[in-house]
Amino acid sequence: MRIINLIIFSIFIVSITADDLIQDFQIKKLHVSPIEDAYVVSFKASSNSFILEEIKIKKPKKRNLKKLRFVNDDDKFAVKVFDKEGIELITIGIGNPFYATYEHIGYEDRQYMGGPVSSADIEIAIPLQFEPAVFIISKRNSVGKFNDFQEISLP
Repeated sequence: MRIINLIIFSIFIVSITADDLIQDFQIKKLHVSPIEDAYVVSFKASSNSFILEEIKIKKPKKRNLKKLRFVNDDDKFAVKVFDKEGIELITIGIGNPFYATYEHIGYEDRQYMGGPVSSADIEIAIPLQFEPAVFIISKRNSVGKFNDFQEISLP
């Protein structure tokens, strides 16, 4: 009888613990689909200043989604997204928006396939599961480390 009671008690404890774990664990989607709505954030940028133009809920453009990704070694700039509590939600690599590349026939033999530009229009897409409150723009230094250089808070 003791063994049966012990087994029933153990199953009861395990089921309560499992329910608590399931309720606390939420998976958030990190990538945006072109057929689903998302927060689309637009910036006007120069090499030393980013200005938030607008944030809208709409379907992102496919061509913009191709450019958006997590940070990699090729990115010179990144946008960190934080919520109201200051928790980092996602970091998006935006490459180097101040270097325009051209891919036209006839330029393949050139040493450089682009050149610097002074300003850029940047759009990023954030899944609706996140509620962005603060954007921090970071720039990679010569050592390869990102340094935060501008914070933009949503009104």
